[in-house]
Amino acid sequence: MKKVLFPILVLLVAGAVSAILIFSRPDPTSRPVEVVETPVITVTARAADTVLTVSGQGTVLPQLQATVAAEVGGRILEISESFEVGNFVSEGDLLLQIDPTDYRAAVAEAKANARSAETTLAQAKADAEQAIRDLKEVGVSNPTPLARREPQLEQARLRVDSAEAALALAETNLERTRIRAPFDGLIIEKFADRGDVIANRGTPVATLYGTEVAEIELPLSRHELSLLDLPSDPESIARSRESKPEVTLTLGEGTEATRAVGWIDRLAGTADPVTRLRMAFALVEDPLNLGDTMASPLPFGSFVSAEIQGKRIHDAYRIPVVALIGENRLRVVDGENRLRERSVAIAQRTRDEIVVTEGLRDGDEVCLTPLKIFSPGMLVRIENEDEPVNFSADSLNESTTGS
Repeated sequence: MKKVLFPILVLLVAGAVSAILIFSRPDPTSRPVEVVETPVITVTARAADTVLTVSGQGTVLPQLQATVAAEVGGRILEISESFEVGNFVSEGDLLLQIDPTDYRAAVAEAKANARSAETTLAQAKADAEQAIRDLKEVGVSNPTPLARREPQLEQARLRVDSAEAALALAETNLERTRIRAPFDGLIIEKFADRGDVIANRGTPVATLYGTEVAEIELPLSRHELSLLDLPSDPESIARSRESKPEVTLTLGEGTEATRAVGWIDRLAGTADPVTRLRMAFALVEDPLNLGDTMASPLPFGSFVSAEIQGKRIHDAYRIPVVALIGENRLRVVDGENRLRERSVAIAQRTRDEIVVTEGLRDGDEVCLTPLKIFSPGMLVRIENEDEPVNFSADSLNESTTGS
């Protein structure tokens, strides 16, 4: 019996002690729940008129490019001092002189033939007048054209016309022995020199690039074209430069960069079948700055970046691109310092910023801090500094590390 009752007694005593300890313990003190505020950096949304921009790249090329060719043959007697690769020439400048001896003789012969034809015409006129008088004397009232010597007179007139045309051609060929620059340009190549013999008409002697206007081809997508205010009808295409989209061309980077302002002149009529891009042709005057020796040039063949002025949008918001969540969402701090997500309409997105047209109000605080954990309505603390904020994703990550 002792072996049975003793364990039961021990259990009863232990239960009683436990009950006394449980009922005699003090009530726990309640502590308020601590709310953690997440520090964030924000930017204030301000509505303003915004001009969209489109970026592109292209190569500076001359709008005018010509291969100057000889129009007559012969030996080259003289060349101009400026007829060297790399030299600038003005329209009408003499480049080289072909031996004019044969062409002067041809002019002299053509003049002689013209004078002879004029003499023949004068004689034919006199013969025709005499024939008419003779016919009147013999009483012929209705003579035939042959009797009036009209065919002979017409033939003499045609010989004069032919002789004058031959003289004009001979004088033109004589002038063609002087090969001149067709426009203000830069000599890129030359294929002839003094003493060379030009055997055939059309033999090239030099390649010239026009220096008045440069042309840059900029491939653009359909979306990029939709951001530009480009002319669509033939009458609008012929508008003046001032009414066409402005483009800023930049060669190089930093303080060494060269910039020039031009305009979008026209669009290619077709898209590239592979890339589906259309060419926009930008023009810039005096690319080599020949009229301003203090300015830096845009040499032909240079690869430049282009910033094209696009459409103007009213009441738009420029927000750093680091604020963008997904395709079209932003996080905004409300009046109770709670973070909410909003869907917005984006007109343009660049490497640095987005242009928002709908979904924001003036004065909204847009969160720039990339949060690893987010819940709608979470409490945040704005920690903007007085100095300008670096809106790069790296700097924002560093500023919130450990928060």
